[in-house]
Amino acid sequence: MKKIIGLLALGSLFIATVSYAHFHYKISSTAILQANAKKQLTAVKMSWVHDKTVSNLMLKSGQSMDQLASGIAGDLLDLDNFTQLQFNGKRIVTGRVTQYKLLKVKDQVKFSFTLPLKSPLFIQGGVLSIAHTDPGASASIFYHNANNINLGTTFSSLCKKSVQAIQGFEVGEAPEVVKISCQ
Repeated sequence: MKKIIGLLALGSLFIATVSYAHFHYKISSTAILQANAKKQLTAVKMSWVHDKTVSNLMLKSGQSMDQLASGIAGDLLDLDNFTQLQFNGKRIVTGRVTQYKLLKVKDQVKFSFTLPLKSPLFIQGGVLSIAHTDPGASASIFYHNANNINLGTTFSSLCKKSVQAIQGFEVGEAPEVVKISCQ
């Protein structure tokens, strides 16, 4: 009986290890805040550079860049854009990504897209947060530092930006949070 329990315990440990041993990759991100004439935030334009391994797989898939871009845009819609925008702790509702492009930059793939807000938002006097998660736990999206956040001409004199690493983040969770504090 002890041998059976021991084998079951060992087997469950093996199954748990295999289930967490799936493919994982990194994306380096940049973002630009976009505003309307009323100085309201209307969208966040992002560029995601996929790591070399994923880029190579995508480029060797046999699909055209337009087909790949369309597939990524569809995945974004299905997975809530991998992006959570919040203003003063409240979720901002975003629209469907319709503007996107996929380019090969050296040996990597760069996906650029505009994430529109459902409604324009005054961010003056508050804090805008941007976090990226992957419910499938495959991708981790990083800005690395505040230089990769462009406040745009509208917000550059009103806001300060920072990137806060999240210590001990789990795969699928946001590895960092962008904070944009505006006067």
